[in-house]
Amino acid sequence: MRYKTASIIILAFLLLLLAAPLLATEGTSYFNYSRAAWLDFGKRVMNFVVFFLILFFLLRKPIKAFFKGKKESIARNLEYLETQAANLDEQNQVMRKQLSSLAAEKEAVIAQFEKDGARERDRIIAEAEKTAEGIVLKTEAAMGQEVKTAKRKLAQETGRRAAAIAAEILKKNITDEDKRRAVVDFVGSITKLPARN
Repeated sequence: MRYKTASIIILAFLLLLLAAPLLATEGTSYFNYSRAAWLDFGKRVMNFVVFFLILFFLLRKPIKAFFKGKKESIARNLEYLETQAANLDEQNQVMRKQLSSLAAEKEAVIAQFEKDGARERDRIIAEAEKTAEGIVLKTEAAMGQEVKTAKRKLAQETGRRAAAIAAEILKKNITDEDKRRAVVDFVGSITKLPARN
């Protein structure tokens, strides 16, 4: 508020200073001045000088205090801003150090992840190979069992077919004489058996 009042007073003084020559002329020509006009002009100048001196003595201390206060305010602001700039520079340096340490840490983490990934990949491959070997062994065992079963079934089927074919061949080729002889041989083999008590 104090600075606003001082600013208004200074502005009024400057306007008065600019208007003084116009007030002194009062519309007369520059070349046609009378002695009364000069006296009037002198009175006005004296009035102005007295008014200026009164204003000077009344406003000297407030104006001086105003500009001193402004100067101090600007100095404080400048000091504050310089302190802030120094703090920001320090923070910037700290952030740069943290950023560089984070970059190094990032590289270390990436390297660790790559190592862990390679180790995990090797473990998964080893497990897959073991599982594949187990599957191959189980498959081979199952295939061997299936082959044995197929061979046995084939042998049974072959034996059955061979017996059926042999029976058919015998049916076609056996004569009544062959039948009689078979019965005699059978009866003879039975008589040779030891008797049971």
